[in-house]
Amino acid sequence: MTTVHDELLAIGEVGCNLNAPMPVLLSDIKGAMDQCKISSIGFHDVELVVNTHQFVWIPQHLYDITQRRAYLEALCTIDASCGVYDSYNETIKSTIVFSAESSVVSTFMVALPGLAVRCQHEKFVNNDTIAASDLKSLMIVNAREGESDFCLFCNKKLQISNTYTCSNFDEVMFHSLNLSKQFHLDDAEMAVAICGNVDEGQYAMFCKFFPQVALYMGRSLTLTNPDMQHVRLYRYATVL
Repeated sequence: MTTVHDELLAIGEVGCNLNAPMPVLLSDIKGAMDQCKISSIGFHDVELVVNTHQFVWIPQHLYDITQRRAYLEALCTIDASCGVYDSYNETIKSTIVFSAESSVVSTFMVALPGLAVRCQHEKFVNNDTIAASDLKSLMIVNAREGESDFCLFCNKKLQISNTYTCSNFDEVMFHSLNLSKQFHLDDAEMAVAICGNVDEGQYAMFCKFFPQVALYMGRSLTLTNPDMQHVRLYRYATVL
Protein backbone atom coordinates (compact mmCIF):
# COMPACT_ATOMS: atom_id res chain seq x y z
CA MET A 1 0.00 0.00 0.00
CA THR A 2 1.23 3.53 -0.78
CA THR A 3 -0.32 6.82 0.24
CA VAL A 4 0.34 10.50 -0.43
CA HIS A 5 -1.57 13.15 1.51
CA ASP A 6 -4.12 10.58 2.68
CA GLU A 7 -4.86 9.39 -0.85
CA LEU A 8 -4.62 5.65 -1.41
CA LEU A 9 -2.50 5.13 -4.52
CA ALA A 10 -2.16 1.35 -4.72
CA ILE A 11 -3.28 -1.73 -2.86
CA GLY A 12 -3.08 -5.42 -3.63
CA GLU A 13 -3.59 -8.88 -2.17
CA VAL A 14 -1.30 -11.65 -3.41
CA GLY A 15 -0.36 -15.16 -2.39
CA CYS A 16 3.12 -15.69 -0.99
CA ASN A 17 4.88 -18.76 0.42
CA LEU A 18 6.44 -17.43 3.62
CA ASN A 19 8.18 -20.77 4.19
CA ALA A 20 10.11 -20.54 0.92
CA PRO A 21 13.91 -19.98 0.90
CA MET A 22 14.98 -16.34 1.03
CA PRO A 23 15.81 -16.00 -2.72
CA VAL A 24 12.34 -17.33 -3.66
CA LEU A 25 10.57 -15.17 -1.10
CA LEU A 26 12.52 -12.10 -2.21
CA SER A 27 11.44 -12.76 -5.77
CA ASP A 28 7.83 -13.16 -4.66
CA ILE A 29 7.91 -9.88 -2.71
CA LYS A 30 9.35 -7.93 -5.63
CA GLY A 31 6.94 -9.61 -8.03
CA ALA A 32 3.99 -8.70 -5.80
CA MET A 33 5.09 -5.08 -5.66
CA ASP A 34 5.48 -4.99 -9.44
CA GLN A 35 2.03 -6.54 -9.82
CA CYS A 36 0.55 -3.81 -7.62
CA LYS A 37 2.60 -1.14 -9.43
CA ILE A 38 4.45 -0.18 -6.25
CA SER A 39 8.03 1.04 -6.44
CA SER A 40 10.35 0.27 -3.52
CA ILE A 41 12.31 3.50 -4.13
CA GLY A 42 11.65 6.69 -2.24
CA PHE A 43 9.35 5.59 0.59
CA HIS A 44 9.47 7.78 3.69
CA ASP A 45 8.19 4.93 5.88
CA VAL A 46 7.88 1.20 5.26
CA GLU A 47 6.16 -1.16 7.69
CA LEU A 48 5.69 -4.90 7.94
CA VAL A 49 2.61 -5.68 10.02
CA VAL A 50 2.68 -9.21 11.43
CA ASN A 51 -0.30 -11.09 12.84
CA THR A 52 0.85 -12.70 16.06
CA HIS A 53 -0.84 -13.92 19.24
CA GLN A 54 2.40 -13.65 21.23
CA PHE A 55 2.73 -10.09 22.52
CA VAL A 56 2.67 -8.01 25.69
CA TRP A 57 2.35 -4.28 26.43
CA ILE A 58 4.93 -2.76 28.82
CA PRO A 59 4.55 0.82 30.17
CA GLN A 60 7.51 2.80 28.90
CA HIS A 61 8.65 3.94 32.34
CA LEU A 62 9.03 0.25 33.29
CA TYR A 63 10.50 -0.97 30.02
CA ASP A 64 14.02 -2.40 29.97
CA ILE A 65 15.14 -3.39 26.48
CA THR A 66 17.65 -5.89 27.89
CA GLN A 67 14.66 -7.81 29.29
CA ARG A 68 12.69 -7.76 26.02
CA ARG A 69 12.73 -11.50 25.45
CA ALA A 70 12.14 -12.25 29.14
CA TYR A 71 8.93 -10.20 29.11
CA LEU A 72 7.48 -12.44 26.42
CA GLU A 73 8.91 -15.71 27.73
CA ALA A 74 7.12 -15.07 31.02
CA LEU A 75 3.82 -15.44 29.12
CA CYS A 76 4.45 -17.99 26.37
CA THR A 77 6.87 -20.37 24.72
CA ILE A 78 8.56 -18.67 21.77
CA ASP A 79 9.13 -20.90 18.75
CA ALA A 80 12.78 -21.44 17.85
CA SER A 81 12.12 -19.97 14.39
CA CYS A 82 10.79 -16.71 15.85
CA GLY A 83 12.56 -13.56 16.90
CA VAL A 84 11.40 -11.00 19.45
CA TYR A 85 10.70 -7.43 18.36
CA ASP A 86 9.37 -4.28 19.97
CA SER A 87 7.69 -1.04 18.98
CA TYR A 88 6.93 2.07 21.01
CA ASN A 89 3.41 3.51 20.95
CA GLU A 90 3.20 7.21 21.77
CA THR A 91 -0.59 7.20 22.28
CA ILE A 92 -0.42 5.10 25.44
CA LYS A 93 3.30 5.61 26.07
CA SER A 94 3.96 1.89 26.14
CA THR A 95 6.10 -0.57 24.20
CA ILE A 96 4.60 -3.68 22.67
CA VAL A 97 6.90 -6.73 22.62
CA PHE A 98 5.98 -9.49 20.16
CA SER A 99 7.27 -12.49 18.25
CA ALA A 100 7.52 -12.96 14.49
CA GLU A 101 9.15 -15.44 12.12
CA SER A 102 12.80 -14.38 11.91
CA SER A 103 13.33 -15.59 8.33
CA VAL A 104 10.28 -13.70 7.07
CA VAL A 105 11.26 -10.46 8.81
CA SER A 106 14.85 -10.75 7.56
CA THR A 107 13.72 -11.30 3.98
CA PHE A 108 11.40 -8.29 4.01
CA MET A 109 14.18 -6.17 5.50
CA VAL A 110 16.48 -7.17 2.63
CA ALA A 111 13.76 -6.40 0.07
CA LEU A 112 12.74 -3.13 1.75
CA PRO A 113 15.65 -1.47 3.60
CA GLY A 114 14.62 0.66 6.57
CA LEU A 115 11.53 -1.45 7.18
CA ALA A 116 9.88 -1.21 10.63
CA VAL A 117 8.20 -4.30 12.10
CA ARG A 118 4.83 -3.82 13.80
CA CYS A 119 2.35 -6.01 15.65
CA GLN A 120 -1.26 -5.87 14.43
CA HIS A 121 -2.49 -4.80 17.88
CA GLU A 122 -0.40 -1.65 17.83
CA LYS A 123 -2.25 -0.48 14.71
CA PHE A 124 -5.50 -0.15 16.66
CA VAL A 125 -4.00 1.96 19.44
CA ASN A 126 -3.80 5.45 17.95
CA ASN A 127 -5.12 8.90 18.74
CA ASP A 128 -7.44 9.06 15.75
CA THR A 129 -9.24 5.84 16.66
CA ILE A 130 -9.69 6.73 20.32
CA ALA A 131 -10.69 10.34 19.66
CA ALA A 132 -13.27 9.28 17.07
CA SER A 133 -15.41 7.64 19.75
CA ASP A 134 -17.51 10.03 21.81
CA LEU A 135 -18.95 7.14 23.80
CA LYS A 136 -17.65 5.91 27.12
CA SER A 137 -16.13 2.72 25.71
CA LEU A 138 -14.89 1.38 22.39
CA MET A 139 -14.30 -2.20 21.28
CA ILE A 140 -12.37 -2.99 18.09
CA VAL A 141 -12.81 -6.48 16.65
CA ASN A 142 -10.54 -7.71 13.85
CA ALA A 143 -11.88 -11.00 12.49
CA ARG A 144 -9.23 -13.21 10.87
CA GLU A 145 -8.99 -16.78 9.65
CA GLY A 146 -8.91 -18.97 12.77
CA GLU A 147 -8.16 -16.08 15.15
CA SER A 148 -9.59 -12.68 16.01
CA ASP A 149 -8.07 -9.62 17.66
CA PHE A 150 -9.85 -7.57 20.31
CA CYS A 151 -8.95 -4.16 21.73
CA LEU A 152 -11.13 -2.54 24.37
CA PHE A 153 -10.92 1.09 25.50
CA CYS A 154 -12.77 2.63 28.45
CA ASN A 155 -12.68 6.38 28.97
CA LYS A 156 -10.16 6.49 26.10
CA LYS A 157 -7.72 4.21 27.95
CA LEU A 158 -6.68 0.75 26.77
CA GLN A 159 -8.15 -1.95 29.01
CA ILE A 160 -7.37 -5.16 27.15
CA SER A 161 -5.61 -6.15 23.96
CA ASN A 162 -5.80 -9.83 23.11
CA THR A 163 -6.07 -12.44 20.36
CA TYR A 164 -8.44 -15.39 20.70
CA THR A 165 -8.75 -18.57 18.67
CA CYS A 166 -12.07 -18.40 16.80
CA SER A 167 -12.97 -21.34 14.58
CA ASN A 168 -16.20 -19.65 13.44
CA PHE A 169 -18.00 -16.33 13.70
CA ASP A 170 -20.17 -17.48 16.61
CA GLU A 171 -16.98 -17.61 18.69
CA VAL A 172 -16.10 -14.07 17.59
CA MET A 173 -19.51 -12.97 18.89
CA PHE A 174 -19.01 -14.94 22.11
CA HIS A 175 -15.74 -13.18 22.92
CA SER A 176 -17.24 -9.79 22.06
CA LEU A 177 -20.19 -10.30 24.40
CA ASN A 178 -17.99 -11.87 27.08
CA LEU A 179 -15.62 -8.88 27.11
CA SER A 180 -18.57 -6.53 27.39
CA LYS A 181 -19.86 -8.49 30.36
CA GLN A 182 -16.41 -8.97 31.92
CA PHE A 183 -15.80 -5.21 32.02
CA HIS A 184 -19.40 -4.43 33.11
CA LEU A 185 -20.03 -2.26 30.07
CA ASP A 186 -23.35 -0.74 29.08
CA ASP A 187 -23.84 -1.76 25.45
CA ALA A 188 -25.73 1.47 24.78
CA GLU A 189 -22.65 3.45 25.79
CA MET A 190 -20.17 1.33 23.85
CA ALA A 191 -19.09 1.74 20.26
CA VAL A 192 -18.10 -1.42 18.39
CA ALA A 193 -15.83 -1.16 15.35
CA ILE A 194 -15.34 -4.33 13.32
CA CYS A 195 -12.92 -5.08 10.50
CA GLY A 196 -11.19 -7.95 8.73
CA ASN A 197 -13.06 -10.93 7.30
CA VAL A 198 -16.60 -9.69 7.92
CA ASP A 199 -19.54 -10.11 5.55
CA GLU A 200 -22.98 -8.47 5.58
CA GLY A 201 -24.60 -11.26 7.59
CA GLN A 202 -21.93 -11.13 10.28
CA TYR A 203 -22.17 -7.35 10.44
CA ALA A 204 -25.94 -7.68 10.91
CA MET A 205 -25.33 -10.18 13.73
CA PHE A 206 -23.26 -7.59 15.60
CA CYS A 207 -26.03 -5.03 15.12
CA LYS A 208 -28.48 -7.35 16.91
CA PHE A 209 -26.39 -7.30 20.08
CA PHE A 210 -24.74 -3.87 20.02
CA PRO A 211 -26.64 -0.65 19.13
CA GLN A 212 -23.52 1.28 18.07
CA VAL A 213 -21.71 -0.69 15.34
CA ALA A 214 -19.55 0.55 12.49
CA LEU A 215 -16.93 -0.81 10.09
CA TYR A 216 -13.41 0.15 11.10
CA MET A 217 -11.39 1.46 8.15
CA GLY A 218 -8.10 2.39 9.79
CA ARG A 219 -6.86 5.74 8.50
CA SER A 220 -9.26 8.03 6.65
CA LEU A 221 -8.19 7.73 3.01
CA THR A 222 -9.42 9.15 -0.28
CA LEU A 223 -10.08 6.85 -3.25
CA THR A 224 -10.00 8.98 -6.41
CA ASN A 225 -9.08 6.19 -8.82
CA PRO A 226 -12.34 4.72 -10.24
CA ASP A 227 -10.70 1.29 -10.39
CA MET A 228 -10.32 1.36 -6.59
CA GLN A 229 -13.85 2.38 -5.64
CA HIS A 230 -14.74 -1.25 -4.92
CA VAL A 231 -11.93 -1.74 -2.36
CA ARG A 232 -13.35 -2.76 1.02
CA LEU A 233 -10.98 -0.82 3.23
CA TYR A 234 -12.21 -2.45 6.45
CA ARG A 235 -10.56 -5.70 5.29
CA TYR A 236 -7.14 -3.99 5.40
CA ALA A 237 -7.55 -1.91 8.57
CA THR A 238 -4.35 -3.22 10.17
CA VAL A 239 -2.24 -1.83 7.34
CA LEU A 240 -4.26 1.32 6.68
